[in-house]
Amino acid sequence: MTTYVAFLRGVNLGPHRAVSMPRLVELAEGLGHEDVWTYLRTGNLVLTSTQAAGTVERGLARALEEEYGTTTDVTVRTADQLRALVADNPFPDGSASQVTVTFLTADPPPGLEDRLAAMATPAEPYEVHGREVWVRFGDGLARSRLAAGLSKVVGVSATTRTVGTVAKLVAGIDKRAG
Repeated sequence: MTTYVAFLRGVNLGPHRAVSMPRLVELAEGLGHEDVWTYLRTGNLVLTSTQAAGTVERGLARALEEEYGTTTDVTVRTADQLRALVADNPFPDGSASQVTVTFLTADPPPGLEDRLAAMATPAEPYEVHGREVWVRFGDGLARSRLAAGLSKVVGVSATTRTVGTVAKLVAGIDKRAG
C-alpha cells in the first residue's frame, strides 16, 4: 500500500465549486482506497492505495465529475515524494505562507522558465524541480501578478499549495502512521 496525497484544484473557492469533504472521503473509499482523510477544506485528500498514482488521479477526477458535474483537476504525489519535497525546499528561510509549490500533472512544457522570468518580480524567486514549481512570494501573494497567473503560465494542469500546508500534511501522515 502506498500513501498518497491528492490535491484537487480550485475546489471550495466559491459556491459553484463546492465539494463536501465528508463526501470526498466517501467517494475515495468507494474507489477502494483506505485510511482516507482530508486536510482543510481546499481539496487535500490523503489515502492509501494499491493503485498507481495515475490511476488514483484519473479515478478521483472521474468520480468527482460524476458526483458534481464539473471537471476537477487532481494531482497526486506519494507521501515519500512530499517528505523529500519539504526537506529540499529551495527557500527554507522564506515564510511558510509565502513559499509555494505548484504541482504539475505532467512535465513542464518548453519555455516555462522564460514565461516565469517574464512575470516574476525580483521579490519572487522561483525554481523548477521536475514537476514542481517553487516560488517565494517575498511581497506576499495577494497583489502578485505571478501568483494570479501561475496556473496559466505553467501550461499544464497544476495546483498550488503553500509549503506550510504541505509540511502539515506530511506531519499528519507521519503522526497517523505512529
